[in-house]
Amino acid sequence: MEKESIVLLGHGSRRSEANNILKSIAKIIKPKLMGINIEYAFLEFAEPNIRDIIEKLVADGANLIYVIPYFLYSGNHVSRDIPGIIDEYKVKYPNTELKLGDYLGIDERLAELVIERIESIKLA
Repeated sequence: MEKESIVLLGHGSRRSEANNILKSIAKIIKPKLMGINIEYAFLEFAEPNIRDIIEKLVADGANLIYVIPYFLYSGNHVSRDIPGIIDEYKVKYPNTELKLGDYLGIDERLAELVIERIESIKLA
C-alpha cells in the first residue's frame, strides 16, 4: 500500500511573517486533499528544511513523496537546486518515489488574482 505525502516547498525567509504564508497555504490545501499527508518545508533561512522533512517522511514510512515548489519563477532554485536535492534523495532512498511538481509560473488563475488586486486598489 502506498503512503503518500505532499511537501509544499517555499524559499524561506528570515522573517517569520513571510514563512507563515506558506504555513497558511498548507492549512488551506489540507482539507481539500483528504487522506494525504501535507507538509510544508523551506529551501533556506527557515525551518523545517526540505531535507529534514524528506528524512522525517521516509522515517514515517512514506513511499511516495510529491514536492510542489511554491515559487513564481524558474530561477536557479527551481531549475537547479530543488531538482538536485530530489535526485540526491532518489539515490539515497531508492524504495521511496519522489516526484517533483512544477512551480506556480504562468497561470490564468494568478493573472485573475492580479486583476483582483488592481481592482481593489482602484477602489481604495
